[in-house]
Amino acid sequence: MYRLLPVFLLFMLLFSGCVAPAPPQSTSGGESAAPAAADDLLAEIQKNGVIRVSTDANYEPQSFLNPQGEFIGFDIDVAKEIAKRLGVEAEFVTPDWDLITAGNWGGQWDMSVGSMTVTTARSQVLAFAEPAYYYTPAQFAAAADSGVTSLADLNGKTICVGVSTTYETWLSGDLEALGLPESSYYADPPTDVTIIPLQTDNECAQQIQAGRNEFQAFLTSNTVVEAAIREGVPVVKVGTPVFSENLGVAFDRASEKDPTSLVAKVGEIIAEMHADGTLSGFSTTWFGEDLTQDPTK
Repeated sequence: MYRLLPVFLLFMLLFSGCVAPAPPQSTSGGESAAPAAADDLLAEIQKNGVIRVSTDANYEPQSFLNPQGEFIGFDIDVAKEIAKRLGVEAEFVTPDWDLITAGNWGGQWDMSVGSMTVTTARSQVLAFAEPAYYYTPAQFAAAADSGVTSLADLNGKTICVGVSTTYETWLSGDLEALGLPESSYYADPPTDVTIIPLQTDNECAQQIQAGRNEFQAFLTSNTVVEAAIREGVPVVKVGTPVFSENLGVAFDRASEKDPTSLVAKVGEIIAEMHADGTLSGFSTTWFGEDLTQDPTK
């Protein structure tokens, strides 16, 4: 019995040397690792067959409700096409703009297709698909009877903007927070202005149409000004555009499900839509011109 013990020990040592060690578990948590399917937002969306999209119900012609209560507009067409190419349906929700730009969406929606300008500050909490899907100039407008006819006339005036918009940031003079390329700025902000922020900048034109005079001018996208003029709102353009915006599809960096693969996939889809003319077609339909070309290139 005792003579067999060394032989037995030798056998066990040889056997243990044939067993491969278990691979080490990764603890780096690096972004290069692909998310597990259970934690992947794109996988969950494709499994459920629906992508929830935040947008604005009062931002014609980008997004608004028709008389039948259906969402229509440029952003709506873009969102539906992205969903189609993902193989899912688009479902629209309309949270307040400041909640969308603040991030930390709590899983209430998956992406924002709402004409959001890509800025340094927003990029801290939101991930943007690249490239941008269109570009718009920021334009001042004033009530036709205000006497404001030039950019110089805006100094010392009360100006309306949408709350938490790039227009509010630019007017406040915080160009660092705005974070646009130097070539995107065409003018300096007016001085000594009083800013009145409303829930959306489209409401500024609606206030003028209602005959209210709390402000003399407002700053918004040129597309919104053009739409207001077409609808008979008594406003006029003031000067030329003051800066240009690159508009991107946004995602919550703090999402419980990893948005990395969704951001990349939507970026690929947007690039395809640029290349095949889909975005140009949507732009021409809703704006009467092609706003999908980067003005800084």
